[in-house]
Amino acid sequence: MNLSAIYELRDRLEAAAIAGMNLVGEDFRLKRAVEQMKALSQASPVFAKIYQMGCQLTEEGCQDRAGVLLDVLALVDAVLCTQGTFLKEGQWETDGNLACGEGTWVNFPYSAMAPLLEAFQGTGSGRYGVIRDAYDKQPELFQDYRIKNLMVKALGDSYGELADMVAQWLQKEGAQIIPLLKHGFDPEGKRDMARRLQVIEAVAGKEENQFYLEVLKTAGKEVKEAAIHALRCHAENEQLLLDLVKSEKGKAKDMAYFSLACMEGKGAAEYWKKQMDKNPGKWVLYLVNSPAVWASDLIADHVNKWLDTYDASGILWKNLKREDQLELLALWNGAEGKHSAKICGCYERVYQVIPKEAAEGLENSLKWSMHPALCQVAEEMYQAHGDEFLASVFWADLMTKEPQQVFERFGGYVKPEGVPGFIKHIGGKKPDPSGIFKILAHIKYREETGNYVIYRMPGNNGAESDEMAGVLEKGLDLRWYELLLNLKNTFPIQRKKAYYHYGGHSSQYDAMLERLFRSDVEWIRDAYGKYFYWNARHRGTEAADIRILKKCGWSDYKGLLAHVGKRDQTQLVYNVRQVLEELPLGNEEMAEELKLLVEGIGKKAVNGAGILERWVDELKSGTQAGELKQFYR
Repeated sequence: MNLSAIYELRDRLEAAAIAGMNLVGEDFRLKRAVEQMKALSQASPVFAKIYQMGCQLTEEGCQDRAGVLLDVLALVDAVLCTQGTFLKEGQWETDGNLACGEGTWVNFPYSAMAPLLEAFQGTGSGRYGVIRDAYDKQPELFQDYRIKNLMVKALGDSYGELADMVAQWLQKEGAQIIPLLKHGFDPEGKRDMARRLQVIEAVAGKEENQFYLEVLKTAGKEVKEAAIHALRCHAENEQLLLDLVKSEKGKAKDMAYFSLACMEGKGAAEYWKKQMDKNPGKWVLYLVNSPAVWASDLIADHVNKWLDTYDASGILWKNLKREDQLELLALWNGAEGKHSAKICGCYERVYQVIPKEAAEGLENSLKWSMHPALCQVAEEMYQAHGDEFLASVFWADLMTKEPQQVFERFGGYVKPEGVPGFIKHIGGKKPDPSGIFKILAHIKYREETGNYVIYRMPGNNGAESDEMAGVLEKGLDLRWYELLLNLKNTFPIQRKKAYYHYGGHSSQYDAMLERLFRSDVEWIRDAYGKYFYWNARHRGTEAADIRILKKCGWSDYKGLLAHVGKRDQTQLVYNVRQVLEELPLGNEEMAEELKLLVEGIGKKAVNGAGILERWVDELKSGTQAGELKQFYR
């Protein structure tokens, strides 16, 4: 059965909902779509009902147009869900899954879908939060075919952050989303089509190489750039890329360079050797993400060549010309993530010239590649130079060894009493635990999955934009918690001024602890409660303290409000408001607690003290914390 009439009616109904009820009576396109349903109304009672409701909607005397429109639109959507058809090359073909995975045709209530549909079809940045929250709280809605189509359309949204977020979600759909991305694909299109191609590449890689080649023949500027970049996925594209670096210009030429750098063949290796011999500091930038062994060895050759010249010159690093320094730094940046025998052999030589960059380079390399050769370099450099390579060797051990082994090797760094224990230190220096904390800041315990995830960037909380380095499959030894929660005067707990850049905490250390929190272990909950309660009273209460205390099941909140702004009163009113909204206390109790804070301020010249006094009265009168006025006339 040809259902084009009902699809057109659905489109016109949605357009009418957006345009407004006042225009429905004058919408000749909607009237025409309703009239086209007359023929179908003889085929089925449900089509007859749709035709009847459509006629009622377009009549001049309709008293409840909004209600009728919602009813008929819901019925049309329900019918289309049961049919599972889609348009392909001018013909309607039946395919229950639309090649988009099982469960695509689930029929959700229109009341549940409406806010999401409105957000996808609207404008402005406020939609971002609506769509993101819906994806977190009701992911099943995104399996509906209507939302799938809107997600693909959203790749061209004017709000770039929304388009990028949706692109990441579509990548998770796997190969089943590819037909929908290809449907209606326009090689001459703009950013939306480029994003489609990028999602296809992220999902299928070299499997869609023929598609990239076909697109390239007629591609517009942005799509061409994406297609050329996708060519790096297949080794057969080497000669084509060698031609493209000669023929293309601008960003398309840059994409050709990046893709050619990923080719493993002899032609690519010879091309890049010639370029690097001309200007290694410039051309190495294109080799940064290359997985080719020849790229790793080529960079190593130029690092060693630079170091040979440096050794022969007898000039100190600090006395070198800036351009000479930048060349080595660029080469070393290009070495990150690479693990050939040649590049691994460079670490000791580079350390002798730029020790800090040598250590950071190894740490960054391990975040992208846990290759055994890099793990071995981390061990050797740690044995030779101690704590400068602590972060690298700790990361490597966390990812490859048993949790008990890791703790027994490194736990001594963070003993509460500061005793080195069995840790050997170069030159008799005190143990420096900063490398341990630096890596722990990359880890988050996921309550929903019951595992530890380690991210490439520190402080990440599992957002869609966060890049995951891996999962600690064997977990983390729980003895770390006992050490971390009892550590005093060894790591800077509190910044002098609190700017709350760390997930609501003024302390990086506290933010690290929150990410490691486990509610499933009773003694850890108790220990966290004591730690954050003690900290709040001694360094000043923050809203983040209250949030985690609630997670711990903590019951004693008396006196905490009086310690807000204890060490920093520059944002007192704001901070008090945040704490009030989190405190699990009644209005009377909060009013009494706030009164203690006001009395503690006394006659000090503190901005906002008068506002806090008014809040005491408002709380007593029954005003909720979230409704307190921050400005008065």
